[in-house]
Amino acid sequence: MTELTLSSEDRKMLDGERGEGAQIAMRIVARIARIQGATELVDVSHVHVGGSIYTGPGSLEVIETLVDRGAQVRVPTTINSISIDQKRWKTQGIDEDFAHKANRLAAAFENLGASPIFSCTPYVFPAGPRFGEDIVWAESNAIVYANSVIGARTNRHGDFLDICAAITGRAPFAGLHLPKNRKGSFLVKVPPMDRLDGSFYTALGYLVGKHSGELIPVIDGISTEPSMEDLKSFCAAVATAGPVGMFHMVGVTPEAPTVEAALGGRKPTRIFEITGEMLYDTVKGLSTGVGTNLDLVVVGSPHFTLGDCAELAGLVAGKKCAPGVDFMITTNKFVLDQAVRQGWAQTVEEFGARFSTDTCLCMLNPDMLSEDVKTVMTNSGKFAHYGPGLVRRGVYFGTINDCVESAVAGIPLTRTPAWAAG
Repeated sequence: MTELTLSSEDRKMLDGERGEGAQIAMRIVARIARIQGATELVDVSHVHVGGSIYTGPGSLEVIETLVDRGAQVRVPTTINSISIDQKRWKTQGIDEDFAHKANRLAAAFENLGASPIFSCTPYVFPAGPRFGEDIVWAESNAIVYANSVIGARTNRHGDFLDICAAITGRAPFAGLHLPKNRKGSFLVKVPPMDRLDGSFYTALGYLVGKHSGELIPVIDGISTEPSMEDLKSFCAAVATAGPVGMFHMVGVTPEAPTVEAALGGRKPTRIFEITGEMLYDTVKGLSTGVGTNLDLVVVGSPHFTLGDCAELAGLVAGKKCAPGVDFMITTNKFVLDQAVRQGWAQTVEEFGARFSTDTCLCMLNPDMLSEDVKTVMTNSGKFAHYGPGLVRRGVYFGTINDCVESAVAGIPLTRTPAWAAG
């Protein structure tokens, strides 16, 4: 196994001089570093922890043990989505014992000093990492966004390394923390297209993720500046469809001013030429629904941003959901509070939709849905992928406008996106 060089402070933590909690955390960080072949650790400036979903007594015991042993985070640390909406869980069909344990887990992270943002989109918050900083983030879409869009440096990793990195302020200096490992090698050529929207970036991300393997893709051909929401859709889809931790989008992401820079001056290992037909086939393939009457629309995976709220409010103004259609949006309290101040949340609620905070769509399960819910629709590529397994129902995928028009009509409507219409 690779020899790991530790700093004097690392050794003090490892020897227990900084308390038993820090000692446990450093043991885990050092062990994972050796497994990854790292020869040293690196200081991290920010951590987003992902072990906040309650998966059983083991996950709770680990975090509460760290609290009992006196551990505290050393760097700014935020908490990912949790298993329940703390304000609304009683009306959402959540088992009381499960809710109690999920709340205990969230409280344990807070007791370690982590900030309870309870969001899978930590990049929308003002106090985040900057270009070139080493961080440890959980949640696949956030990891890809951090590496690619922000230009911070983090790896994809298992649960508990993140909280241990927060407690020690250190992470294995390996993988995407190393500049040499951040160059692309898989060149993806996108044809000239216009009228791009979130469904385009979802389809592109999903297609790229399926074909990238462990290579870092370099996407060439995007001629219009994507929004944060577009990039969020791409990040979620590319990380769902494959083990992608980073991409370069030429002329868009900070480490890709040119194709040559993104590839590090090397020739690509592979070239993938995408067609409009491939992208549209991907959109159609994300729909697995079979019902004719729409029962449930779910959006916000990853969490709705303020821009998403503004767009939805514009689409639903003066309209009403059809009777029997439940329209749910997941987001975080930070965004919802801003949407309320702007008046957009009220417009959305007048339409007949409802907001849920703290948790995410990937926590939905069949027990939370009545037997009357047969047909589900979403604008999320991530939920379209995972949803059938989570809720045991087919899921229709469409644009946010499709979701609104379907909710009004009471039937699933999936139209050809403008970018695919020619």
